Amino acid sequence: MPTDTEIQKNLSKLTTNNRLVSLVSLVSGVRKVELNYLIKNLNSLRIQKFDNFVKITMNYLRNTKNSYFCYLPLEVYSKLLANHKQLSVGSLESEIKRKKLIPIKYCRKWFYTKCIELGVPESIADYYQGRVSNSIGGNHYLSRQMLADKNYNKIVSYLKHFNKYII
Repeated sequence: MPTDTEIQKNLSKLTTNNRLVSLVSLVSGVRKVELNYLIKNLNSLRIQKFDNFVKITMNYLRNTKNSYFCYLPLEVYSKLLANHKQLSVGSLESEIKRKKLIPIKYCRKWFYTKCIELGVPESIADYYQGRVSNSIGGNHYLSRQMLADKNYNKIVSYLKHFNKYII
């Protein structure tokens, strides 16, 4: 799993548009397929704005993989909204391959690990990434959405280290 320094070095080597796509992946933890769906459908998805982040209703379900929401820092969302028509996951993948940079899937792993390091409960980190809880408490009694909303502030605060990559 890449370190923060390796992630920042990776971001610095990407072109502006691909840096933004990579950053969205990095700060949301969504899968590559969901990232593509988000970019292509951004104008038609429901957005809830909070103080310093947005929660985008994805409800993107395929086979056993689910993505209910995508959380993004407000600054990242604003850039995504302004530029999403010029963005492409395929373009990012090509540049990563050409420059031998860290693959997109490692952004998801980095995000999950960072959530745990910042004190976000595992069940909420799983929720951000669309994983289904295996425990009865996690499935039925826990208000994961409320806790996810509350805990994303911890992530946004930490991600300020990456603000210089938001063009």
